[in-house]
Formats: sequence, structure tokens, C-alpha cells
Amino acid sequence: MANSADSSYTNLKELGASHSQTRQENGQHQPESSSSDVPMREPPVPNLSKLLRGKGREWEEIKAKPRPLQLLDLPVDILRLIVKEVTHTNDLTSLALTNSTLYYLTIPHIYARFDIVWPDDNVQPSDSKNVDALTYGLATLCLGSKFAQRTRWLRGSSLRYLKPSARLVDNQYAKYTRKFSLGNGPKDWTSEYMVTKESGKMLGTLVAIAVGKMVNLETFVWDMPTGVLSEVFMALASLQDHYQEGESKLEKVWVRWHDNSDIPDGASSISSPIQPAVTPHIGNPVTAVGNPLPNDFHPSVTQPIKYSESHVEYPTFSVLPPLKSLTVLDIDELPYLDEMSVLIERSRSNLRELRVGISQKASAAEFAQTWDSYTLQQVDHDARWPGESRIGERRLGGVLGVLVGRVYDIRRKSARIQERGPIDPTPEQGSAPQFNGVEEFGSPDSNGVVPPFTHADATIAGRTQPQSQRQSNAATTSNASCAGRKRLDGKLQLETLELERVPISQQVCTRALDWSVLTNLTILDCMYAEHLWRTLKRHFHPTPPPHGSPAGTPTQYNLSLKYIHTDITSSTLISFIKETLAPNSLEVLFLQDRRHTHAPAVKVDQIFKGAIKRHRSSLKKLLLDSSNKLGENRRWGCWVLSSDIVSYITSGRMPNLKELSASFDYKDWHLFLQRLPNIPQLRSLHIPHMTENTTGGYFEPKEHALQLVDIITLRPEIQLCYVGVNTKCFEILEARPSDTSNGVSDVGLNGNHHGNGAIVIDMDDDDHEDDGSEADEETEEDDDDVNDDNTNASPTDAGDDFTDVSDDAESETDSLQEGDLVGSAARLRLREILFYDDKVAIFKARHGRL
Repeated sequence: MANSADSSYTNLKELGASHSQTRQENGQHQPESSSSDVPMREPPVPNLSKLLRGKGREWEEIKAKPRPLQLLDLPVDILRLIVKEVTHTNDLTSLALTNSTLYYLTIPHIYARFDIVWPDDNVQPSDSKNVDALTYGLATLCLGSKFAQRTRWLRGSSLRYLKPSARLVDNQYAKYTRKFSLGNGPKDWTSEYMVTKESGKMLGTLVAIAVGKMVNLETFVWDMPTGVLSEVFMALASLQDHYQEGESKLEKVWVRWHDNSDIPDGASSISSPIQPAVTPHIGNPVTAVGNPLPNDFHPSVTQPIKYSESHVEYPTFSVLPPLKSLTVLDIDELPYLDEMSVLIERSRSNLRELRVGISQKASAAEFAQTWDSYTLQQVDHDARWPGESRIGERRLGGVLGVLVGRVYDIRRKSARIQERGPIDPTPEQGSAPQFNGVEEFGSPDSNGVVPPFTHADATIAGRTQPQSQRQSNAATTSNASCAGRKRLDGKLQLETLELERVPISQQVCTRALDWSVLTNLTILDCMYAEHLWRTLKRHFHPTPPPHGSPAGTPTQYNLSLKYIHTDITSSTLISFIKETLAPNSLEVLFLQDRRHTHAPAVKVDQIFKGAIKRHRSSLKKLLLDSSNKLGENRRWGCWVLSSDIVSYITSGRMPNLKELSASFDYKDWHLFLQRLPNIPQLRSLHIPHMTENTTGGYFEPKEHALQLVDIITLRPEIQLCYVGVNTKCFEILEARPSDTSNGVSDVGLNGNHHGNGAIVIDMDDDDHEDDGSEADEETEEDDDDVNDDNTNASPTDAGDDFTDVSDDAESETDSLQEGDLVGSAARLRLREILFYDDKVAIFKARHGRL
């Protein structure tokens, strides 16, 4: 063996000499080695010195060890990469307790995410006085460093001969946190943390202290509808102070607001005086901006209030640094929108994701409607905080007009205003034309600014002038002051836009957004959505090749939409998808029709011909659901897949389809089972409804899931792993008999172990997103999509937490006894689980809400 090694070394040396001679013949000079240089050992491979990248000394120390290499002998960089592949918290904790080196490598991963997942609704609250995980976790993040300092001081004073533990020298755990998330949960559990209660105030204070230490925080999620203290927003804003450039790493903020109507009447705000209801004239068409107001309407001047008189937290979004993703749900107060407009203006060059949802109770409020009048404004540019706003609750363009009020002005500035001064309102100015592609809409008036005036001035004006005169003066002052500010004409470069109960303003959507970069669009329960599809189809219709172009010149499509989710499906939408989007470009299509009508306006055959067949090669996720919001009667039967559609989907002509949710007819169920091997790439299947068996058989979800398992057993190339049938959800697991007989925990199709021995089959991260934003992997680098389902209870990663709430594997697992299989064959198991809304997009989209 020695001769063999010497021979190999000689050949390697000759190869190096030959290579050196070749370089000299090519004119490349070889530097002479100096005798003073440290003699270098021959590397085991020719290019090892390049791979070491300055770690040669560490490699020499490893080679000098007489014993075989062990895990801890590897370089720290290699160990760090190994620890990075460990994704489960229990495994990371075990590694941290093994060795001090592994401790320091695993701590950043253990505290990288702070996720609170609440139990299921079925879990009864405990009567014990035990401290919950939320309090324990916040205590660790808030008091870790102080505890270490005190421990070192005590040990150093009482036991002088002992050195303080190295693990307590620096345990600022909060500095490792990159994602902080408080998920939504059952109301009985989360109501104790309302911001109006003592426990809620204490929770907000602890979170503010902890967040202030999270210098590497990237994602902040507060999905509990309990309210967020202004101190938390101030703590988020202070993160940029830790960096010299003033730019923090914070990129994503997700907040679900609480119901402000629950606040006692004594603390109610008087910032918005009650005004008589003003409804648009019957028969007047909705303009591109919104509902036209009567020509003689003038907004009344609202008076500034004191901070103590407002029940809305301030400051909130206005102090945050520029963000890439902003999500604000269940908005029920106008000041939140005013502050969001400040943040959007600050983030105009960075913002890529915007999700906005109006509360169900506030959907009929004045500020939530789209209004169009030459006397209205979008935002008050002179107000230093929302309480100083004097322009009332009716805003030009509604919610969207307020959000882009500091980026884009709906009204064009007019030179006539500057020349003539105040304009006396006339019927001609009050009428607004329809949206026709021209940039000037309605009256030539601009979105002016009310000049500042004191409370005393307002009081004097109120004493000396009648109400109608004050309203006229407000409109006159607004028009006269518009000349002092340059018109805003910016656009948001959004990639994701999701709206819930937000009335659509065509002017804002088409002019304030750059549709060439928008890829994900969600419209849920939004008024005037029909007008949006019609406007987009008219303004972004495909451009045919110019006359005289060579044959084969493709048609130019002006939109890049890949994701569409809406709960109001119309023929206009189907026509928009068919004629405006490029063929085979749409990847995600979630269509629901949740209106309170007898039947949907669109039949399933229209959807199939206009949308599904048009994008058959690109569709990855498809959801069709015609049930109404309350789930009453059998309206869902209108969109049951026909035999032809089932045959087409299972024909193999949709090679990228990975998630499918639709109702089936029982007579076509076995047809789907027989043709399931034609779509082996399908990962998730959801069957919300199925027509009854004509033979009188009962619709049993578990029985249908077991039938799918039978097919997968015969055709193991099928990748189906999550099955939702009606209200039940199942997971298909795989375990080999040899593993079970040897006492080894079950191994999944991908070989990964789950927390308690059961294996979760990982899914490809094909979702848009955080975004979503959306199939989150159980790693610290995932861009977590948020979940607002109360049963699943959080926008955080399910991960190990779902294992805790799942039922016991032995009692709830249905095994297929396959004694006739050979030893290498797989044994499949079916386990009932919760719906993985965070992992499967169709499970989350079935709720029809953000």
C-alpha cells in the first residue's frame, strides 16, 4: 500500500510539473518560492488550497490531530452550515444542551423566530394558574441580559474562585430574532389581552421592550385582534437607530386591529362629528373616482381635538421606517388610514406588498366609501397628526384615495384656480365625467390643503358665521390653497395587492399603481370590482403586431398577473382573464362566488372554457367554490365539476397543477380515482362538497380519503400528501415495515422526521409571497405567509406546534395492513390533522378572507 501511495504522489507531482511547464511555454511567469516562506504541505487534492479560502491554518491543525476526525473537529464554518439544516426546535434544543460550541451555533437559530400559536377552538381553557408560553417567551427576551449580569455579579462576589459561566457572558437572545409573530386564536383566549385591559397594557409593554432589542428583526406580525400600543410602534421605529445609515432590517409589518366600538363610551372620540347621511343621486352613474355627491354639498370643517380625547393609538404607522410589505386588517377608524398614507409615501420606492382590509362593522362607515366631489380632499397635508385633520371623514377616492394621498393627487391642478382665485361651486363643476382614459377627471379642482388655523379662530368663526357659510368658506379656502403645492403624480411599484371590503376607485387603481409589475391580485368583498375588471380590460388590452411585421411576431400583453383571487365571479372577469392575460401565464386562480343570490352569475362551463383551458399549462393552484358566505342551502352545487371537466383535469394536459379544490359529483368520483395517476404532481386536494350517492350511501370523508390512499399504494409515483374532504383534513404518511419492526420512527416520502415521530411531507415553495404571503417551509429563512383562520389560529408557521394539537398517532391513525407486500414496499398511513392553512394555499383561500 505504501508503494501505491508513493506512486500516486509521484504521478500527482509530475502532473503539477507538467502543468507548470505548459504555463511557462504560454508566456506565463511562475514566481520563485522564497526560502523564508513557511513550508506548505502537499494538499490531498490539487485545488484544496483554493477551497480553504484563508482557512489553511485551521486545516493544518485538523490534520495534525492523531485520532480520526469527529464532528466537533470540523471547522466552525462547516458546523454552522450543518446546524443550519436542522429545522425543528426540539432538535436544536438538544444540540444546544450537548456542547458549548454547538450551544453558540444553535442559539441564533432557536431564537430566530418567536411564534405564538394558539390552541384550537375545541381545546377548553385551563383553570390552572400556570404562566403561558407567551409570558415565558417575552420574559426571556426582555430579561435575559439583566439576569446574566446579575448572575455574574453574584458568582463573582460570593465564589471568587469560580469564573462566571461562558454561556452567561452574552445572552441577548432578542438580537437573534428575525421574526416576531403573535397569531390569532379563540376569542375566549385572546380577549384577556385587549388593549383596554390591564393584561393587554402589560403585554404591549413587554412586547415593546422585547422588540426594542431585536436589532435584526425583519418581520413583525400581530394578528390578535386585541389592539397594539403606540409604544410597540415606537419600538419598531427605534430599530433604525442601531444602524449608522439609519436603515433597519425591518421589511414586513402585519397588524390586525381590534374593535374600537368595544371601548367604553366615556373614552369615545369626538374627532368626527356626526353628519347627516348623504347618498348619491339615484340614477347618477358612479364616476371613475367614486360616488358623486350632490352639487350643493360642502364638507363641514371638523375641529382639532386633544390627544387625550382620542381613543385611537398615536403614533402608529407614521413612525415606521420604509417597508417592503405592509398588511393592515380590520380597520375601523380613519386615523389609521391617515397614518398609513405617511408610511406609504415614505416606502414608495420599497413597498412591494400591500394588504388592506376594512372591518365588517365599519364597511358602511363614511370613510370606507368612495366619494367624488370637487370639495373633497384625500388627506390633510397640514395636519401634524390625525387629530388635527379638518377635512372630515368623506374623502376623495375613499380608502384607496387616502392611502395614496401623499403619492398621487386624483385632481389635476388647474391654472384657472390660480388666476381667478376661489371658485364658486356650480352644477357644471359638481358633475364628474366617466373614466375615459383622460388624466383629468371631474372638476379641474385639485386636492388642496386647508391652511392651518387655531382653535380660537374656529370658535370665532363658529360664533359669527352660519353653518352653510362655514362650509362654503372651507371649500373656498381649499381651492385657493391648492396653488401652493406641486401636484403629486407618483406610482406604487406593487407586486402584491390584496383588498378586503375596500370599495374600488378606478382612478386610483389605474393611475396610482404600476400594473406592469403587479403579479398578485386579491379582491374580496369589494364594491365596484366589476368596474375594475372592465377598466383593466379596456386599458391594458393586448397590442397586436404592427402592420408589416414579419410572420410569427407575437402579440404584446401589457399585464403580468399570475395570481388572481376573488369572491365575486362575473362574466366580465372571465372575459378579462381570457382576452387580456397572455395564454398560459396565470399560475394561481381562486374563484369564489359568495353573493346572496339564488345562483352564481357565471356557470362552471364558462370558467372552464374562458380561464382554465386558456391557462392549462401554467396553472399550479385552482379553487372553485360557489357557496355563499353562510354556507346555506345547496348553492355550492352550481359549480360541481362535470364529467368532461374532470376528464380534462385528469388527462395530463395540466402538468403543473399541484393544488385543486372543487366540488365533485359522486358519479364522477371513481372516474377521478381511475385517472389520478395522470396527475402525479398533485400535492393537495380539497373536496368541500360532494353530491349524495344515488344508492343512499352516506358521505364519509375518511372513507373517501382511504380510497385515495389505495390508489397511491398501487401507484407510488403519485405525490398527493394533503387531502381535505368536507370539514376533515388528512395527511398521507409513509412508513416501511422494516423501520416499524426495528422500532425506528416513521420516515416520510422525503425522509424527514417530524416532531413526535410522524412525518410531514414537505411541499415545494411554489406560492406567491409573504406573502405572503406562501407555502412556508419549516426553516428560518422562510418568507412566512400569514394565516388569519381562527381554527388554525395564527399567521405563523405551523411547524412543530401543529404536531402538539394533532391527535395521537396511534389512536387516530388508520393503517393499511399490507401483509402481501415485500419487505421493501411502503406501508401508507392516514392521519387526521388540522387544515394546514400556512402550508397549503387552497386551504387558506377557502375562507374567502385575508
